[in-house]
This record gives sequence, C-alpha cells and structure tokens, in this order.
Amino acid sequence: MAALHVRLFGRFDLDRGHLPAPALHARRACELLSYLVLHRDHPQRREALASQLWTDAPPAQGAKYLRQALWQLQAALRPLLDDGAVRLLEVDPEWVQLNSCDALQADVIGFEAATRGCQGVPGAVLDERARRQLEAAVALYRGDLLEGWYQDWCLFERERLQNDFLDILEKLVCACESRRENELGLVHARRILALDPAREQVHRHVMRLQQQAGNRTGALRAFQRCEHVLHEELGVAPSLQTRSLYEAIRDGRAMGPEGAGESGQAAPPAGPQLPELAELLRRAQAVFASIESRLRQEMLRPGPSADKPD
Repeated sequence: MAALHVRLFGRFDLDRGHLPAPALHARRACELLSYLVLHRDHPQRREALASQLWTDAPPAQGAKYLRQALWQLQAALRPLLDDGAVRLLEVDPEWVQLNSCDALQADVIGFEAATRGCQGVPGAVLDERARRQLEAAVALYRGDLLEGWYQDWCLFERERLQNDFLDILEKLVCACESRRENELGLVHARRILALDPAREQVHRHVMRLQQQAGNRTGALRAFQRCEHVLHEELGVAPSLQTRSLYEAIRDGRAMGPEGAGESGQAAPPAGPQLPELAELLRRAQAVFASIESRLRQEMLRPGPSADKPD
C-alpha cells in the first residue's frame, strides 16, 4: 500500500504516489493533521488540542470543531488503516495521537531526523555521510512551514524549524570553508542571509570564502554589506572580530581560522584575541588616567584656612 506523503514546508500538500490522495478539503482537518504530524508519537489531550488549534473559540465550540476535524481526518485516512498495519491515528474520548509508521511519510519528519543526527557535530568536521544527510534536509525545506497560515502554534513551529534550517546551512558553510569548496559555501551563506541578513558570523564566512576564491574585492565588499546591514537592522557597528578580519584581508595579511561551534556557528576563541586585549587595555588606561586626574585635582584644591573663624 502506498504511503501517505505530507508536505508541510511551503504550502500544505498531500500525496500518495500514483494513487488518489485522501480528500482533505476542510481547513480544520488539514490543521489537525499538520499539528499531529509535528507532535507525532505524543498523545494530545482533546481539550488542550482544541484550545491550541482554535484559540478564539469557546471551549464547547472548540470541542465541536475538533470532533468534526477528527471525523474528516479518520475518513480520509481510513484506506491507510488496514488491519495488519500499526494504527496511524488513535482516538479515544480523552486523547488523540498520530503514530509514526511506514504508512506515513512527511518532509518535516525527514528534516528533523537529519537535524538530530548531526547535533553536536561542528560543521568543519562533518564527515561525508553527515554532509549528505544535511544536504538532503536542506532540499526538503522548500519554504517556511505552512506558508500562509498564521495561527499562534504555527508561527511558533515555523520559527523553530527556520532556526534549525539556518543552523544546518551554517554547518554546511563551515564544512565548505574548511574544504575550500568556495562556490557551494557562498550559495549556502547567501541563502542564510536572505532569511537572516544580520547574522554577522555568516558575513565573516562570506568574506573568507571570497578571499579563498581569490576574490579580494568581493571579500571587502562583503564587509561593507555587513557594516550596512548591521547599522540598518540593529543600529550597531561590526564587532572587533569582523573588523579585524576585514583589515587582514585589506592589508593582505594571513587570516586566522575561525572554528565552528555546536550549531555550526563560529566558536568562541579559547581566550581574548590580540585586538580584544588591546581594546581592553586601552579602556583600562583611560579609566586609570581619569582616576589619577581626579586625585590630583583633589590634592591641589586648597583646604579650609586655619585663620578663618568658624
């Protein structure tokens, strides 16, 4: 029996290969199936499920909407619930649960499996199997979760999965930088910046990738774009780390490596770098000079005259 393919990235869609897909014309049934796919293998209390999906409805009305959606969903999934298979959808008077099984496949399921499989692995040390796994996850992300839906639960899940997507891309950028696969690394980096233009460490990756590719002008322009975006989006200037990288590229000096942390982002250095130490020293000297000046002023200030009567 053909599995049911549920696509939640981009626009909601159902597919059963060459067979007719289950008819889920009702929006409420589509919402219910989407929520259950995202929370598969976890039982959901009916009251909590109704209030989560239909936040504006009174409890009695929400319970009615849930009953209708469950009936429509069960009718659509009935061809997949043959006696020999694991029950895909379990419903009782208090609980509802969607189970993982061969009869159900979803882009979100594959995406999350790839994400879990590479947690804690820095991008710079990904092996070939892990890289292929993450590339496959990127291919599944056709767009943000359930585009056009704006329910609170959907917005929360959309942001969570988009953050995972950006972290996956950054792991791949780090992997490409470490292997000097500059063109592919730039493709991934630009996809990140299209969604999160103020992600400063990605601008640094772009600068390094351009420099490695022999495009020094492109690397310097990447810094200028970073500087402009940070000013427009956050009202801040680039960090010392970014500016130091820019100056090294501008002056033709060697660039030190930038490691990758657990999420694929730049790992913090083991200790303060020389530009940071110089800045800290400059600030400390300014503070000490200010204190010394005040002390001298106090010492030179005349005290009360001994001849002056109280």
